[in-house]
Amino acid sequence: MPIIVYLDSSDFSDLSHDETSLSDANQAILKELRLRMLDGSVEFPLSGVHLSEAVHASDNPDHKQAAVRRATLMQELCAGNHLRLPPEIMRLEIAKAMDGAQDARLSKAELFSGNSEWFGLSLAKTFKPSREGAMARIDQHLTHLPRRERRKIKSELKPSTSRGRARLRELLRSSHATPQEFPFSLLTNEFVLDWLVGDRSDNEFRDKLTQVLNNPKGLIESVLDLTNERQTIYSLLRDRGENNCTTMQRALQPLLNVLSELDPAEDFSVASRAFRNATKQLRFGRIIVSEFADYSVDHLDDKSIDRLVAACPAISTFVNLYTAYALSLIDSTLQRWRSGKNSIKEILPSDFGDMMHSAYAPYSDIFRCDAHFASLLSHNRALKGRVAGRSRLRALSNSLAA
Repeated sequence: MPIIVYLDSSDFSDLSHDETSLSDANQAILKELRLRMLDGSVEFPLSGVHLSEAVHASDNPDHKQAAVRRATLMQELCAGNHLRLPPEIMRLEIAKAMDGAQDARLSKAELFSGNSEWFGLSLAKTFKPSREGAMARIDQHLTHLPRRERRKIKSELKPSTSRGRARLRELLRSSHATPQEFPFSLLTNEFVLDWLVGDRSDNEFRDKLTQVLNNPKGLIESVLDLTNERQTIYSLLRDRGENNCTTMQRALQPLLNVLSELDPAEDFSVASRAFRNATKQLRFGRIIVSEFADYSVDHLDDKSIDRLVAACPAISTFVNLYTAYALSLIDSTLQRWRSGKNSIKEILPSDFGDMMHSAYAPYSDIFRCDAHFASLLSHNRALKGRVAGRSRLRALSNSLAA
């Protein structure tokens, strides 16, 4: 059974530099990763969070080249091992726990994206509304015509006949009704037209779209010059950051308001303990479960919520990290106050996007992340031995023997 090694985005970035400019240490790590991938002893999964961070390149040509190199390494090492998005993993765990499971850990099949999915997102759901939207735009294109002529044209649009499909194709083209939004923008206009008029089946269209979307290198090459598509992918795959940031800001604001009234000259040790205890009483478990559950959990008491969180590995990890982040924020703000900086440390939405990686930590044998989040995750005893520095990647064979 291969072990699962979840790489940090910085690993893909740093190790994908031109090999002539790689340090000796990074060359050794890259060689080890490739060996373990080829012998099947290690699986390197790819998450949508990884991809969104790679695709979020600026207009700087050097950054675009770096994004393509990063995606090329992702494609080489991860070989189709694409994970479901963090919100979906947490949703599935909660559903299991609500059904009575005391251990809501997902199976490997549940953890990874399916063959006709994109990081767990169903591609088929884009079909029907997009076709209906195209047909609605044809109707709008014909509204200026007399009713009799409109009815005549509509009667000719029979997808069951080659002549009807040709007439439909002509109208779709002239009315600019072909979907142009993501993900249709990744395909040629003719291919989309073939599907809309019925010359290609839904299965053919889905397979083509799956092939394009699940090719990291090709996808990033396609969208780097398409600003809207880059932003769409970034938002789709790295969502919840702003929501979680706003939620924490709202929960902590009363404490931060009180903190801002403290006298910087007083002993902060007592205040620090009081604020930390108050932060732990904010019931972040209920907040997180409420956000990711399919339905309201307002009917559950606090003990039931605690049991549910304990049953869900990703949820539990996220709640622990969320709490550790809040505590670090309180501590940092107290430190700033003590040094005379009478301002509250800013809560960054990007940090909450980064937190989404943590959903994969309990499912990884080795979990890589940046130093800040590694320090926060270190407080979680359930992750002992999983969170690792990059040096551990040089000795994967030792992990396999352990």
